[in-house]
Amino acid sequence: MRAIVLKAFGSVDHFAGVDLPIPEVRQGEVRVRVRAASFNPVDSQIRKGLPEGRLVRSMILGRDLSGSVDAVAEDVPDFKVGDEVFGYVCNLASSGTYAEYVCVPAALMARKPACLTHEQAAAVPVAGITASIALGKVEAGRTRTLFIAGGAGGVGTFATLLARCLGVENLVTTAGNATSRAHLIEQCGLRGDQIIDYKAPGFIERALQRHREGFDGALDLVGGTMLSRCCALLAVDGHLASATEAPGVDDFEVLFQKNASFHSVGANAYSLTENRATWRKYRDMLDALSRQFVAGALPPPPTRVLGEMSPEVVAQAHTLLEGHGVQGKLVMTVGAEAARAPAPTPAD
Repeated sequence: MRAIVLKAFGSVDHFAGVDLPIPEVRQGEVRVRVRAASFNPVDSQIRKGLPEGRLVRSMILGRDLSGSVDAVAEDVPDFKVGDEVFGYVCNLASSGTYAEYVCVPAALMARKPACLTHEQAAAVPVAGITASIALGKVEAGRTRTLFIAGGAGGVGTFATLLARCLGVENLVTTAGNATSRAHLIEQCGLRGDQIIDYKAPGFIERALQRHREGFDGALDLVGGTMLSRCCALLAVDGHLASATEAPGVDDFEVLFQKNASFHSVGANAYSLTENRATWRKYRDMLDALSRQFVAGALPPPPTRVLGEMSPEVVAQAHTLLEGHGVQGKLVMTVGAEAARAPAPTPAD
């Protein structure tokens, strides 16, 4: 099989295409013929050798995939050869998803919604799961006001769309340029007055003009000074969830004064246990997202397809991610058979 391997931590120039044996399916696994894979900020963090890389079992990176089942272990009753699936492979697969074939614990895989192409489905798992966890932490189903720092990125796009599905009455998010602002309006259905330029002076004051008492919930998908701003924007008894880092001492003092709660969001947390029943949480969340896609409650995720799998495409994706200006998700196709047209809608 063809795969893209990271030869050494560091530069995007360290990616190389190689030919490897197709992995053998093991107990509890399915082997997936990958049709599309997407890119996430954690990919570039691992490439650089940052702490996330300590858990990596393979120098083939990538965590999102969509494809078709190619082989099934005898003890797996849930899937059969030919089933179209998508999923987040965590660090539990035979390798990452920059490869033509991957063996994955069956508990991590879910059936691909027929209404999505492989490219669209590959954009869902990491971002959709992270957004689902984050919104659960801030009790978005009962939240009247929600602030999202970084609404135009991959996770932010899902968080924005899902919050609207959950009926959040008043949603405000950030944008740092005209492209991100247009993405939030055109792809996420927000009004212009729901978007604040976080680079402009008086950011916190302008956000609080929307909700004088502060926000019931806040999601930090950016980190750094934005995490501090989220703390300042919370209402009394509010909830803050962060997929980036924990607050410092000063920020915790702000939270303490507001009787507010902080929740860390780690999409890989369930994979760090040996309990396969816990791994099923990934499939459960993907199944829930699938139902929303099929029902039309969620639109297909905004994607940018960079091209066919190659070292050059992977390097381009990592470079774009590190520029912090990506809207939606970056995707590559894997294999000539990858679907490039919308999938057919099932007959009633």
